[in-house]
Amino acid sequence: MEPEKKILIVEDEKLLGMSLYEILFSVTGTFEVVLCETAEEGLEKIKEKKFDLIISDLKLPGEMTGMDLLRKAKEIHPDTHLILMTAYGSEAVQKAANELGVEAYFEKPFKLKEFLNRVLEILGVQKKED
Repeated sequence: MEPEKKILIVEDEKLLGMSLYEILFSVTGTFEVVLCETAEEGLEKIKEKKFDLIISDLKLPGEMTGMDLLRKAKEIHPDTHLILMTAYGSEAVQKAANELGVEAYFEKPFKLKEFLNRVLEILGVQKKED
């Protein structure tokens, strides 16, 4: 069976990355969730397949930032939904994200429930019943 939605998470903070992975994977039981720790690794995944949603941290190890990754993702798959997370938020970052078409911007720390609700809203998906 094809997964309902494909989501890429790019987060170098292992605990947060795994938490997001778990909550998104378990919420419907039908999401395919891929987790990467660098923008470069994320870009390789984006070149391999189309994701419905890409969630990226702003500051990542390596040469590329999360914003660089989201910009390249939009060039490759213009209709992909984007979410940016950061512990280094500013009006300039939020403005750049908005100009790129980022649909949600989360400053760390954030509430997982609010994050999850926004992801489901963006993807037009209902939570499965417990």
